[in-house]
Amino acid sequence: MLEEREPPRGPDPRQGQDARGGQNQVNILSGGSTTISGGSVVAGGDVTIIKKARQWAFANPLLAGGLAVVVLSGSIWTGVSLGSDPAVDVSVVEEPGLSGALHTVEQTRLAERLGDAASWCHLVQPGDSTCETTMNSAFAAKSQSYRDRVEEVGLGEPEKIDSGAQVALSWQGSSQGTARLVQAGGRWQLNTSDYGLLKLCGAGLFLSLVDAKSQELKCGMFQLPTS
Repeated sequence: MLEEREPPRGPDPRQGQDARGGQNQVNILSGGSTTISGGSVVAGGDVTIIKKARQWAFANPLLAGGLAVVVLSGSIWTGVSLGSDPAVDVSVVEEPGLSGALHTVEQTRLAERLGDAASWCHLVQPGDSTCETTMNSAFAAKSQSYRDRVEEVGLGEPEKIDSGAQVALSWQGSSQGTARLVQAGGRWQLNTSDYGLLKLCGAGLFLSLVDAKSQELKCGMFQLPTS
């Protein structure tokens, strides 16, 4: 008596489908080009992350939009913050000639705006071991908005003098004296007597001008008009 056998079964049409009837995605982990649902081809074994992200974005439009805004805002904020606060370049003190003197004064102004006492002391008087402690306190006593006002101090063209060089300072077109620099050890730095006065008063080269303009402590070799 012959044993009845069930006819061979074909592939189950439910296999390869998810609960919504769509074809399952295939992740490719090794080399080779493989066709993925709908004719999309992943070449060289790369995983198609972009396609999955697009599908998620279509399924979650509100979340995707919010995420895009956050990423974009973060990118813009980072770019602005980095662009608006460059680091102080202390290497300018080694630049020869009058251009080196001018750039040293410019970077001194930037150091005061940023409250960077270490860079300020390196630019102005590197041989004083107590400079940084004094100027840290001086800069910390001023708010950022107050220190930003050093940008209102204008700089003239550097001039050669017997002791080195000088750069004229001004406020709204009115002369406010000069920043005098000397060369020591092949680099530029502030005149020692002028630096001593600034340190004694705990004032920056440019902040002393802002102090005078703001009718605060008037200290240093410059006096700004108070009206």
